[in-house]
Amino acid sequence: MHGLALLLTALAPKMGDMTTAAPLTRLPLGATVERVQRGIACPACRTPSDPREPFCAHCGARVVIRTAGRPADVAATRSLQFALLVVAANAIVGGLSFAAVYLVSDAARLAEAALLLEALKLLAVIPLAAASVRFGVRGIRDTADGMLRRRGWAVAGIVISSCFAVLVVLSFALTLVLALALP
Repeated sequence: MHGLALLLTALAPKMGDMTTAAPLTRLPLGATVERVQRGIACPACRTPSDPREPFCAHCGARVVIRTAGRPADVAATRSLQFALLVVAANAIVGGLSFAAVYLVSDAARLAEAALLLEALKLLAVIPLAAASVRFGVRGIRDTADGMLRRRGWAVAGIVISSCFAVLVVLSFALTLVLALALP
């Protein structure tokens, strides 16, 4: 680790008594000597940048890690991942709900069981959908200038999670009406 510090200090341009090298305690996960040599640099002015900061301290442009192609946006990827979790959670809790309602032999308590299971599905799906939409909005904002990839993933994450959230809320509302209508 000490050799890496010397390498960074030697490669970093000097500005008086200050150095613009990124601190070693905050290097990105998986940082190697090659990656540090390749550097985290501003695409506009090519000055080394702090990996914790999204913008260059020298010129104010967005800072990305240099790669062979355009880097992918993490928020857009997370949006689609959370949307797929929404689909999986809906399928799992819906399947368990169907099995529980199928196994309930007491018809008098069937509406209460269905309402409880729909509420459980609502509590499982809505936070995941909210996280997916939040990351999707951040992904769309981050990919607006074309510097980062996966804008379509952010849009898909928002659309999928929003549709499932609306369906789950409507399903809960209709089950609630059914439970209140039955004596």
